[in-house]
Amino acid sequence: MALRPAALPLVCIILILASSATATCQHYHAWPVYRYSSGLPGGGWGVTPDGIPGFDGAIQINVPVAYTPHRGAIIGYSWASLDSNIRFKTHGDMVTGQGWIALGLGSSGRGLFVCEMPTAYAYEPMQNVQQQFLAEGDRQPAVAFGIQDIFENRDRYLGAPDHLHDTRSPYVVATKQFGEGPNPLHLTLGWGSGRFNDSLFAGASWRVKEDFTLMAEYDGFNPNVGIAFDLSQAIADDTVGFAGLVDLERPIFGITYIHSGLAL
Repeated sequence: MALRPAALPLVCIILILASSATATCQHYHAWPVYRYSSGLPGGGWGVTPDGIPGFDGAIQINVPVAYTPHRGAIIGYSWASLDSNIRFKTHGDMVTGQGWIALGLGSSGRGLFVCEMPTAYAYEPMQNVQQQFLAEGDRQPAVAFGIQDIFENRDRYLGAPDHLHDTRSPYVVATKQFGEGPNPLHLTLGWGSGRFNDSLFAGASWRVKEDFTLMAEYDGFNPNVGIAFDLSQAIADDTVGFAGLVDLERPIFGITYIHSGLAL
């Protein structure tokens, strides 16, 4: 398969992440349950520049994209190992899991995303929100603002003292599409505090073929890579699966079902 020019930035990002993995690797003592899948727009499933959720559009693993759903119901789950071994389990000392139950509201280019995100087998909850305030144009990227764990409910659920509730993580993010046709490239750049390590994060996704997309990203702590699959033919319409390596080492798998026709 010939490499398209639009894919060159993605290849460069993957090579840079791989070459810097040793230098940037951090153990998961900070924000351990937030370091796998995001529960935010684009987190294992796609969003188009028009704000339609599904397989099309920008897809990442653990960083949000600025394209924000303005319609649709999104239900998904991911599970990951805490080391390099593959484990298909929902709970245990060496696995972690996140779910998401979300809605897209508003209008195209001004979507509002609200999400309930249980983060463990015991349904330790958090709530996420993202508002897009700038639609993508010919030269300008889409821009959105969001907050993960907006009410700091996960700490409260675990019984942390009030003065230790510090899991609220605001961020701002921009996404731009490059290339037309069936194989677009989407680049994302943002900054966030809290679970984003008070730093920049970035991502790229390239639609390689009709039914799969490659992703690479830096989540503020470590580099991650992955691949997303359109499972509409194999399972059900608007079903997306993904697999990846968090920190280029820890395997993660996820599946999402999207009812994109729902508009409120």
